[in-house]
Amino acid sequence: MSLIGSIRTYLLTYSGLVSGAGLLVDTLGKEPTQYSLVPLPGARIVQTYINGATVREFAFAVQSMESTADDPARIANHEFLETLADWIESQNEAEVFPTLNSGKTPTRIEVLGQPILFEFGESGTGIYQLQIKLTYDQDA
Repeated sequence: MSLIGSIRTYLLTYSGLVSGAGLLVDTLGKEPTQYSLVPLPGARIVQTYINGATVREFAFAVQSMESTADDPARIANHEFLETLADWIESQNEAEVFPTLNSGKTPTRIEVLGQPILFEFGESGTGIYQLQIKLTYDQDA
């Protein structure tokens, strides 16, 4: 399975996702509530060992299409992503990681910053985003 597929499967175990909202890859619909995983640019290999094994990173964003009609809605949107960030951090501390293909061993999953309103739509909706990074060892 691809890295993004493994991460998708992992995130679907988070109980805070709205039931039936789906978790798509690289796309969001126009109506709330929907979720998407989007790979982010960055270095893949951060360290190479003498035996050819590598330490790698895979950065991605969890995006959420939500209502932005008023302050209570916007606050709730931030609360959702803050709770997701807390879950990611607790999973990392417990060393509960996505299941990767043979030869790839996850070592860390971390939130890279605060949730943000990434894009404000004209129809009372917006895309919120939380950036996350998975670090893993890959055999030679």
